[in-house]
Parts: sequence; structure tokens; C-alpha cells
Amino acid sequence: MNRHIASSIVSTALLSGFIWWILSDGVWASWIIGLPTILLIVGWNLNQGTPSQSLPRFFGLLEFLPYFLWESLRGGIDVARLALAPNMPIDPCFTVYDLRLPKGPAQRVFINTVSLLPGTLSADLLREKLIVHRLRGAPDDDQDLRECEQRVARLYGLTLTDADPSQSNPGASWS
Repeated sequence: MNRHIASSIVSTALLSGFIWWILSDGVWASWIIGLPTILLIVGWNLNQGTPSQSLPRFFGLLEFLPYFLWESLRGGIDVARLALAPNMPIDPCFTVYDLRLPKGPAQRVFINTVSLLPGTLSADLLREKLIVHRLRGAPDDDQDLRECEQRVARLYGLTLTDADPSQSNPGASWS
């Protein structure tokens, strides 16, 4: 078993165990059910995608979680501020983002995380292009999406090649 798969198994087991511990209020007797449940989760995750990208890396998870929590909080505050502003300064549009992550768990995590970025929502997936709904006009570039995708890649131990941003569709938007 290679080191990446072992690290992924450990990170999934630790995260699942931590969640179980919280849900069970730390009651040790609950581990009679918790341990088999964690083993099922680890086994299920091993069968998702290719082994090299099926599970997040432990240290990748430690790096990703603060980013995820911060962006979720920032996104909620930003949307609430926009919605409660007297003049509602929104200019909704759709943009097209060229995905660089391979199909599988990493791509799914990225697509779901985009919906937590301030003012964005994953609207559709067409081949290797993600349609993103934005509350404010399209940015000059998709730096927020590229940063998020890069962080998800690191979470799974993947390396992205930086395509020329002018080749992607940062200006491709429609209202």
C-alpha cells in the first residue's frame, strides 16, 4: 500500500472518528456502532474514484479546513450584507470556468465548495466546464475559483497545470 493511500485512510478514519465522537457526546459505549460505521466509511471511500485521488490527505485536510471554514463564513456574511443593503447592490450573471481537476472526488469537492465562496453558486456542469452564478458582475478573472481549485488539488495531493488564463473564459458571461 503506498503512502498516499495509507495517509488518506488515516485521515478519513480520524475525521470520521472525530465526527462520531462529537455526535455521540463522547460516550464510549457508542463505539460498538461507531467503529463498524467508520470502517464502512473508509471502505466506501476507497472505492470512490482512483485510489490515488479517492481520499483527502491528512495534512491536506489540516490545510483545507481553515480555508473552507473562513470562506463559508465570509460567503454567508457577504450574501447577508448584499441582501440587507437598502439598494441591494447585485448584478447577477453566469460565468464559465474551465475545470482542471480530474473527474472524481476532488472535482466534486471543488464544485460543492464553489457554492460557499462569497457571492457564487455552482449552477451546472457541462463536460469540463463549470457554470457559476455570481451575485455581482463577472470579475476580470476567476482568481477566487482558481485559488479554490488549487486548494482542493492540494487536499487530494494533485498537481494542477496552470493553463494560460486568457485561454479560459473569464470574460465569458451572460446575464
